[in-house]
Amino acid sequence: MADDHISGNEMRQRMSWGAGIAIGMGVGVAMGSAFENMGLGIALGVAVGVLFAIVLGAAGRRKPRGGVADAGPESDGPDASGQDDPDADGPGLGGPPSVR
Repeated sequence: MADDHISGNEMRQRMSWGAGIAIGMGVGVAMGSAFENMGLGIALGVAVGVLFAIVLGAAGRRKPRGGVADAGPESDGPDASGQDDPDADGPGLGGPPSVR
């Protein structure tokens, strides 16, 4: 029995190829009508479709190749100098004034 659950990578790849084919078909028909040569239009449409599929597939990646995605700055403790963030609860955040 086939596995019905696909991974996020496979779904993104299928979606990018589907979008590329759809864009390529539209471009191919439009170029074929404009040039009055449907064969040339379809050839250009296939090229544009493959290009869009590759670009859309690459744009959807979350991690760079061969590396780990940067999780961003961490706010759960001391920074690189060993000090906690001095402005974490300070007045610079625009929160309600503290009662003293």
